[in-house]
Amino acid sequence: MSISEGAEMSKIAWIGLGHMGIPMSKNMVDAGHTVLGVDIAEPAREAARRNGVTVVPTVAEAVRDVDAVFTMLQNGKVVTEVVTGPDGAFAHMPAGAVVVDCSTTGIDTARALATEARQHGVGFVDAPVSGGVEGAADGSLTLMLGGDIEHVAIAEPLLKSVGAYIVHVGASGDGQAMKVVNNAMMAVGMAAACEVSVLARRLNLDPQVYFNVVTQSSGDSWVFRNWFPLPGVVDTSPSSHQYEPGFMIDLIHKDLYLANATAAEFGLRLETAAAAQKMFAGASAKGLGQKDCTGLVLGLDG
Repeated sequence: MSISEGAEMSKIAWIGLGHMGIPMSKNMVDAGHTVLGVDIAEPAREAARRNGVTVVPTVAEAVRDVDAVFTMLQNGKVVTEVVTGPDGAFAHMPAGAVVVDCSTTGIDTARALATEARQHGVGFVDAPVSGGVEGAADGSLTLMLGGDIEHVAIAEPLLKSVGAYIVHVGASGDGQAMKVVNNAMMAVGMAAACEVSVLARRLNLDPQVYFNVVTQSSGDSWVFRNWFPLPGVVDTSPSSHQYEPGFMIDLIHKDLYLANATAAEFGLRLETAAAAQKMFAGASAKGLGQKDCTGLVLGLDG
């Protein structure tokens, strides 16, 4: 659902200036918002400074007197550490402000943080994203929002500078639920694309011809078309840039773990997702965890 057509200029905090956080915070700056950033890594802080983000040393300093706090972090444990506790965002942000978490944390974490936010008189919206670094850079991400309507109404206009499709899918945790099912399908597709691409290479098929035929045939998919796993064909794919992330193998493995664990809670087994999780776990065990997910081909063909 669309909440608003635009946003007034706001003061926001951005916590987590990694592969996704840097371009997303830059788009916020370019949209005219004042952005205060926090990250533990100096290279990330320096990149953010070049983009116009005002880098500050602590979460407490960043969130003081802001309209919203955005987080883009590795997992639910890190998000929880950043927003809770005496030094966390909830304790220092103004009453009525909202934390908008763009990370992939899992459903239970999002619901627990929403409950704790209410106890502090602030809001919490789980707003995981889809579209990768490319979507973060050009502002074309899909964002899946879970939370109370009054908090979503604050978050959604601000997110227009980073997303092309923004949808309020339901209550707290529902954004994460939507991300779980979306990423499970994406990850299975990526695993299949990598596995079959290794076969295509073993068959000595020309990579460009292979790509052209599949993208005009029934084997086509978003991940194959945009993240083609063999180098030198799709210039924007991480495979054409030494498999630099992108969307790391360790992160896609985490998302598959969340999908399979969630399914198990309902007495389900996602057979293809379980197989894909095993494949990405194997690549990580070979030392490829920090490579882009298209780098699964390196583990399968090595």
